[in-house]
Amino acid sequence: MFVCLSAIAGLALTAVACDADPKLVSRAGTGTDDIIWQHYSGQVHYWPLHKGKRLGGIDIFTPVGNDWTLRGVGDVNGDGTDDIVWQHNTGQVHYWPMQGGQRLGGVDIFTPVGNDWTLRGVGDVDGDGTHDIVWQHSSGQVHYWPMYEGQRLGGVDISTPVGNDWTLRGVGDVDGDGTDDIVWQHNNGQPHYWPMHEGQRVDGINIYTPVGNDWAMRGVGDVDGDGTDDIVWQHNNGQVHYWRMYDGYRTAGINIFTPVGNDWRLAGVGNVD
Repeated sequence: MFVCLSAIAGLALTAVACDADPKLVSRAGTGTDDIIWQHYSGQVHYWPLHKGKRLGGIDIFTPVGNDWTLRGVGDVNGDGTDDIVWQHNTGQVHYWPMQGGQRLGGVDIFTPVGNDWTLRGVGDVDGDGTHDIVWQHSSGQVHYWPMYEGQRLGGVDISTPVGNDWTLRGVGDVDGDGTDDIVWQHNNGQPHYWPMHEGQRVDGINIYTPVGNDWAMRGVGDVDGDGTDDIVWQHNNGQVHYWRMYDGYRTAGINIFTPVGNDWRLAGVGNVD
């Protein structure tokens, strides 16, 4: 049985019986990204989406200890379904292969990484069809691990170091060219992206106008199923919202469902089902 989340009792999420149409949930899994959450108890959970709307809420596996941090969602093993990427407090990177919205196992990637590097996102920045793991060094240098069948093939720097007035917020194909882009936000609120080609930055382009600090950019993914990744936000009142993207530009801003309590963290966007 599906488990849904209902925002009641002061915005806290409560498990209720899901009224989603299973046919729509199945259809959502064919090419629409889902929104991945983690509860403060450690429970991972996702919202299947269809045309930008939530169809229900489903738990994934059992709660995870706070020695692990959910860092991103992407297809690092190249099987066509996005995986959930974690990092242990020792620095060890690890992923859950996913199928039909459920975890198939757990696999370590390479060796532990020092805390001078931060895992910022997962996406196909080199255009080879498998999602890569994108890092940023404390110096500002952006770097990625090309991935093949869930394993690291090497490490490649992207462009030059970036000042700490910019934050790397996510990875996704916001311009619809088939290669995932790197999405930033300036400390003045301005969203911006780097179009990518074969693992290298080809430009830098602002998206719309600066956004107030009452909104946090939470992820990048195709939540409306139109083939271009969208930018997913959350307001400080818990409201989830996305910018529909076309050719690198915002075409609309749309709320998803009702506000979510702060006992849940929006941890990523990807097609886990």
